[in-house]
Parts: sequence; C-alpha cells; structure tokens
Amino acid sequence: MRQLDFRGTAIAYDEAGSGPPVVFLHNLGGDRSIWRNQVDDLRHAHRVVAIDLIGYGDSDAPDDGYTLENYLAMVETVFQELDLREVTLVGHCFGSALSLLFARAHPELVRSLVLSSPLTPNTLRPTRTGWAAQLGRHLRIDSLLSAVRIPGPLAGLIVTEQLGAGGAHTRDVVADLRTRWTERRRLMVTAAISRQIPRLAELDSFVPPPDFPPITTVWGGRNRVLSARAGATLDQTLHPVRAIIVEDAGHLVMVEAPETVTTAILSAIDHARGRPR
Repeated sequence: MRQLDFRGTAIAYDEAGSGPPVVFLHNLGGDRSIWRNQVDDLRHAHRVVAIDLIGYGDSDAPDDGYTLENYLAMVETVFQELDLREVTLVGHCFGSALSLLFARAHPELVRSLVLSSPLTPNTLRPTRTGWAAQLGRHLRIDSLLSAVRIPGPLAGLIVTEQLGAGGAHTRDVVADLRTRWTERRRLMVTAAISRQIPRLAELDSFVPPPDFPPITTVWGGRNRVLSARAGATLDQTLHPVRAIIVEDAGHLVMVEAPETVTTAILSAIDHARGRPR
C-alpha cells in the first residue's frame, strides 16, 4: 500500500506493473480490494493503480467533505501526483459515475472508460437500495453514524444483496467483504455520499460527443443494488462500444466473474489503441 496527500487527507492506493496505465475506482461501501483479481491479472503488462476513495479502506475518513467536487479533485490529484496520462479508467457504481465526470472534465487524460454498473438516480431508483438511499438523504445523523459499526449479521445481509447466485465468489471473499462493511465510519461515509446522488442526474441524459473516450459497460444481470434494466436504458444515451451483461452475476461483477471483467478491460484497451486521438 502507498499513500499520497489530498488537502490533508491521506489517500491509499496500490500501484504495480508498468506499461499502459489502468486506474480503478471502487463503489460506495467498497474499497480498492474489490479489484484484486483484475490488478493481479493486468499488472504483468500494464501499470495498474487501485485507489481507496476518501472515507473507505485505508484512506482517511474525515468528518465531512464527501462531495462530488472533493472526489473529483481527489482523482485529479492522484493523476497529477502519479503523472497519469492516456489512462484506461475503470469504475464501479459510484466509481463509474466519478469516471464519467472526470472524463468529461479531462478527456485528454483518459484513453478509454470501463463502467461497471454506473450509479445514476435512474439506475438506483428501482431497487431496495434506492429506497433506502432516499430515506437516508433526509436523515442528518452523520455524527451518530460516525460512531456506529454495522453488526456482522447485518453486514452479511448487505453482502448477500450485493452478490448474485452464480458468481465465482468464495467463502473467503464473502467473509472479507462482510468484515469490511463492519469498519467504523463506513456507514457514515456512504450515507453522506448518498446525498450527492441526485446531482448525478445529468449522467442519465449525457450523450458523449464524437471525440469522447470510448465506453465499455458491464452489468450483472442479477444486480439487486442497481437496476440492470435501467442500465440498458442508460446505454442508449452512453452509446458504449461494448455493453456486457453477465447473466448470473450481481452487483460485484468483478468479484463474481473476474475473468470476464479483465477481458472487458483488455478489449477496451485494444479498441482504444486502434482509435485515433
């Protein structure tokens, strides 16, 4: 693990390999460990960087500042500090939303995008998680949540909701995910970010211009956290060069079908190589 400073907040990341750069941004409630399989597979021929977003994993979790502006500025700082250019930017859920917003602001730094289960108001709204997020937006109890640890049994239910029935996950992976959900402040951070989700509505109608980095989307067909059906509607405006559905996977498709996601990333890299800039 390495760290860099963002406005007094320590940001943790893993970096390995050399070659064309691939940067990973994780989901709400997750951390950089969800990309473990992809990092291990790609590090042999690529420079891979997996980041813990503010408030998650080994990054600091301050009392406030969980805004889109701060997260985008954090990604900008990582790119500047690590001299990242011509990047394949891979996101999941909230990380996919950040990836899209970052590519809109800095298309010159992004070679291609791989968006796993992009979080938008429309992809979140139809699910039980969407209902919970709506409720959470109206509750301002961050100071209370900052001291709360999610009990193990409840964390287990959260992980069960995230995973599909036919994925390649193992008991060890499930146990690791459950343990991470019980970390202090994880609930507080997720609740704080959920209040930013309405601001992602612009992504539901975003039509990439012709010179925008090519997009690949990946969805688990049994995603219960975000709606794959709404994701198919989103694809109609994002116009991905590839739209991949992993039928038996749930929300954490990179854990459940790791080879499929790694192959999607490699295909995105190959496609971008043949595309003039």
